[in-house]
Parts: sequence; C-alpha cells; structure tokens
Amino acid sequence: MSIAVLDCGPVRVHQLQLGPMSNYQYVLDNGKVAVTVDAAWDIPKIRRYVEKKELRLVAGLYTHGHFDHVGGKFPGSSEGPVQGALELQDLPLYLGVRDIEAAELQTQVAASKWHPLKEGDKVQLLGDDVQIWVIDTPGHTLGLMFTGDTLFLKNVGRTDLPGGDPSSLQRSLARLSGAVDGAQILPGHSYDSPPKRADLATVRRTNSAMKAAMARFPSPPPLPWSRSKVEL
Repeated sequence: MSIAVLDCGPVRVHQLQLGPMSNYQYVLDNGKVAVTVDAAWDIPKIRRYVEKKELRLVAGLYTHGHFDHVGGKFPGSSEGPVQGALELQDLPLYLGVRDIEAAELQTQVAASKWHPLKEGDKVQLLGDDVQIWVIDTPGHTLGLMFTGDTLFLKNVGRTDLPGGDPSSLQRSLARLSGAVDGAQILPGHSYDSPPKRADLATVRRTNSAMKAAMARFPSPPPLPWSRSKVEL
C-alpha cells in the first residue's frame, strides 16, 4: 500500500493506493475521527490503518457508483466481488442520489443504508471547521477536490460506459475549472502519476481535456461555495 499524507490545517488527507486498478482511496481526519472516500479495495487494511492512527472511523463517502470505487461484482468476471461499501455498512454511507439505485444492485447494500447527496449539499462529519461540499459532475457516469473519475491530473474518465456523455463531462470539467487556483485535485486513480496530486492551476494548464472543455464552455454555472479565498 502506497501512502501520502497532506496536512491541511483542520484536516489531514491520507491518500492510499490500493487494488489492481491503480485506485486512490482516501481517509480524512481531524485528529479524532475519520471518514473514507471511495473505500472499495481491502477494507480491513483501511480499518487497520485508521486504528493505527488512533482515529475512530465514522462514515464512508463515495464519489460515484462504479464497482472499483463503491465495491461489488466486477462486470463480466467470475471472480468474487470487491469488498467496498458492503464491509462498511455499519457506518453511515454517503453517495449521490442518482447513483444509489445502481449502487444497491452493485454492492447489495440496501438503498435505505445510503444517505443521498445532491448538488450544493454540505456534509460536516469532521467538525465545524471542515466543510465537505457536494458538486454534481455528470459525464463519466464528480479547498480539496475529490474528483473520482471525472478528472485525473492529465486526463479524464471514460465516457463510453453506461451513463457516459462527452458533452456532459466537458461541462463538468469547465465547472470544476472555476475553483481557486490553489485547490488540490485528488483523483480516483493514479493512472497518470507521478505526481499523486496537483493544484488546479497546474491541471488547467497541463490537462488538454480540461483546456478543451474550458474553451467550449467558457461560462459554466458557479460552484456551490464561496471562492473568494482558500488557504491550503
């Protein structure tokens, strides 16, 4: 397991590389409690890591419902399912409202176990000083920006999967480009690492897909939080 830790004042971000698909899975903590982001591969190892840090795991957040992020059966494979949310259902689980039906089928975690999220929701699981905002970024199938498979550092997620749409993805990329320059992009895979993360100003400058999206959609809808100042 490859680990990198980013200290952002009231929150620490632990970037864990696990699984055979170069996935980044994240643990966010405030020094006392922790939440996971896209915990799908080797859940026991993630739990041990959190316990070793003397933290209490309180929730699991998911960026989207694909099996390599949320767990469940590998499409078209006879191999056993990826652990994922099924092994975290003792905790509150959060996922975009439009992904819950598919996630229920994929993971066998009942829809009633999921807390539905929508654009503009603010999740405060790590105290008043840590605000987690929800941005709806359709197209792949979505401070610190956990972009899942919408945006990688040098590329973007696929649009040839069910629910994918190139135009919607470009609109999502253009919208994400409106965050502050110093926002740290934390993607769902390490396909194009190193580096493991980058600030948005660098991604805008070097990611050809984002540049094309910004040119096509120069005036996207604003993001849900104030962008007047971010300290990282």
